[in-house]
Parts: sequence; structure tokens; C-alpha cells
Amino acid sequence: MPAFSQVALAAISVVICYADRSNISTAIISMAEAYGWAQSQQGVILSMFFLGYLCTQLLGGALADRYGGKGVLTAGVAAWSLCTCLTPPAAALGVPALIAMRISMGLGEGVAFPAIHSIIARSVPGEHQSTAVGIVTAASYAGTALAFGLSPLLIDRLGWEWVFYIFGAAAVVWLPFWLPQRIAGGSGSSGGGGKSFNILSLFSGSAAAPPGVLPSASAESLGEDGRPAPPQRVLSNAGSLVSEAETDWSDGVAVAYRAQKLRQGVGFTALIRQPEVWAICAAQYTGSWGFYGLLNWLPSFFKDHYHVEISELGGLTLLPFLVQGGVGAASGLFADRLLQRGWPVKRVRRVLQTLGMLGPAACMLVAASPLTDGDPGAASAWVTLGLGLNALTLAGVSVSHLDIAPKNTGVVFATGNTCATLAGLLAVPLTGVVLEATDSWPLVFGITAAHYVVGAALFAWWVGDRPLPQDG
Repeated sequence: MPAFSQVALAAISVVICYADRSNISTAIISMAEAYGWAQSQQGVILSMFFLGYLCTQLLGGALADRYGGKGVLTAGVAAWSLCTCLTPPAAALGVPALIAMRISMGLGEGVAFPAIHSIIARSVPGEHQSTAVGIVTAASYAGTALAFGLSPLLIDRLGWEWVFYIFGAAAVVWLPFWLPQRIAGGSGSSGGGGKSFNILSLFSGSAAAPPGVLPSASAESLGEDGRPAPPQRVLSNAGSLVSEAETDWSDGVAVAYRAQKLRQGVGFTALIRQPEVWAICAAQYTGSWGFYGLLNWLPSFFKDHYHVEISELGGLTLLPFLVQGGVGAASGLFADRLLQRGWPVKRVRRVLQTLGMLGPAACMLVAASPLTDGDPGAASAWVTLGLGLNALTLAGVSVSHLDIAPKNTGVVFATGNTCATLAGLLAVPLTGVVLEATDSWPLVFGITAAHYVVGAALFAWWVGDRPLPQDG
């Protein structure tokens, strides 16, 4: 079961990834006290990770699609782990040095998910891809829970610096298991023909097709008579996958399909003009405004709004992400079961995405309302329910790129994740500014709820359910 081991190890890398990025959310409370940072400064420091994260999303996805995801993920894990360990000395040097380190850490983590999704597209059969994505993405919540649960204890007993040293060293345990894995590469992983590396070419053509999906006729797919050989599975003019028995393959069909591709364009630049890709971008941006905002400010919410001590934060901030991880892992399996029972792909994606955004919107409003004032346990329960419902989107937008772009999965996922990162880059510092100006957590959570509602509507309107002709 090589695919299972690859998904499991990829999920562990995501646990490390989110633990390394999330530990500062708790540690910054002690850091701010030590260095005298205001809330607006804390917001800037927390958000600078997203600036680096933004810059390597598309590059990581394109490299993974072209050359394979294993090496890309390995390099990313090594880079961000080193930056995690170097965070305390950078903080001692001052805010500029710390900001530079957070940006560098983001550069390393930016390649992780695009590389992993590219691996899933090539290694996991289509009927199990929702489950694989659910497991891998749920691992991000597990990593967050790990950081929120352990960081208060480490700070209380060893000091905030050790949060970064211990979490940063986790990669040393993971690498020996990951490096021996044999994972299918991209279109440029072999047989390069002596072509030199050109970064622009990463986005200009189609990548390798997943197993069982052959591209349209090309020089490599010609028969002995010089005419296109009939593939086992081809893309119809509507863009859906059809079998050989359902397709009257002929020279005319091959020529017509190639003409359609030339007319519409293929690859990254053609894909980003499609509404189905816009659906992913809109849902990722609006959903991540809430997720990244909670990820970075949740400990401060309980400390400022309910005056909870740092040593007690773990019990309030750990449970929401544990529940989110459990629901996330189950949501992918649930979606695959619905598809196997005959539910249309579009209905599955719409229903789970809508529940996963409107549910949290309502819960966020209650969590910071007078209904929970003075009771941090009640607020934590509503946040937990909201994040649990939000995990249903792992079988919605988090799988949609596999539906519409199986050959360019890495770069399409990276496009959506770039939009998600933009949300974090804006939401985290703006939350600090709003809090400093108004001291109103209900306003912060209300802005988050509005984003969820808009994102649910746009995703339901534009979502796609079949491979696009522009996928190549």
C-alpha cells in the first residue's frame, strides 16, 4: 500500500507544518510582554508569515506538477523547520529580524500543500481522493491542536523559546521515513530531452496526467500508421471523462479536440480565467479569513476577553482544532460514500461547502455575543462547534481542484491557496488594528461571519464538477 504510506507521511508533514506556524499564536503573549509589543505590532509580526507563504504557492505547485512533489515537500520541510528553530534568536535581535524569519518560514511552508495535492493526484485513485484530501487537511487541524495544547505547558515550564526549539526539531524524526519513499514524479521528472530549466515554462503547458488519464493525441501517442491511437480514456468536448466504448474515436474527433484546446488555451493562464477556478479562490479567501484569524488570535481572545491565564489556555484552544481534525478526516470518507451511492459531484461539493461556511458564521456570532459573556467554556464550545462544521469544506473546496484540473492539480490548488494566504495577510494585522481601535471582539467575529456567508454563495454559484478542457 505505497499510496497509503505516502498519504500518511504527507499528513504527518502537515502536522509538523501547522504546529510550527501555530505555536507563535500562544508564545507571542509572553514575547509581547518581554519585548513590549502593542497589539498592532503583534498583528504585523503574526501576518508576516503569510507574506512569505504567498510567494511560493504557485511556484511550489508548478514545480510539483512538473518535477514531482517529493523533492519539493522535502525542501520545504527542511527550510521551515530551520526557521522555526531560529525564531528565538531572531526575536532577540529585534522586530525586523523576527519579521524576516517569519517571512522565510512562510517561504518554506508555501510549497507544502501544493506538493502534497500534486502527489495525491498522481498516487491515489480517484474514488479515494476525497478521503486522502480529508486526511491530509485534517492533519493541519491536528498540528494546530498540538501546538495550542503543548505550547502553554512548554512556556510555563521551560520558557517560550523552547516552544520553537522543540517543534522545529520534529522534522528530524519525519525525514528518515519520508526520504526512502518512491513517488511518481511530474512530466519533467524524466526524459527531459536536455531542455534547460525555464521558470516561465512551468505555467505554460500541461503537466503529467494522473494514472489512467491520457492527454490528447501528440507525437508520443501516434499509432504505427502515423494517426492518433485511441486512448483508454479521453476528454470529451464537454470536458468530462468518457470511456473508449462511449467514444467513437477517429481522426476527426482527435483533430476537433486539438482545435478546441488551441482555441481555448490550456495550462495555468487559461485555467485561472474559468469560473470553476474562481469558485475555489473565493471560497479559499473567505474561509481563510476566519480560519487564519482564529488560528492567530484565538489565544489572545480568551486571554483578553475572558482573562484566562496562559497556563489554562490549552484546555480552551485545543478542543476546537481536535474536533475540526476529526470531522475533517471523516468528511472526505463521507463525501466518497455519497459519490459511490450516485450523488452528483456538484451536489456533494455544494452541500458540504455551504454547511461548512454558514454553520461557522452563526457560531462565531454567538461565541462573542452576550450569550457567552463571562463564560469562556461556553465560548469555547461555540468555537468548537463552528470549527467542526467548517471541516466539512474539506470535502468541498479542498477537493474541487481534483475535480476540475486533474493534470494541473498542484498549480490550481496553489492558486486557491494563494488567495487563502492573502486573506491571512490581511485578516491577521487588520484584526490587531480593529482590536486596538475598538477593543471589540464581537466586531472581529462579525466581520469573519460576513466573509463566510459571501464565500458560500460564490462557491455554490461557480463550482465545477468535471475536468476542464483548459486542463490540457
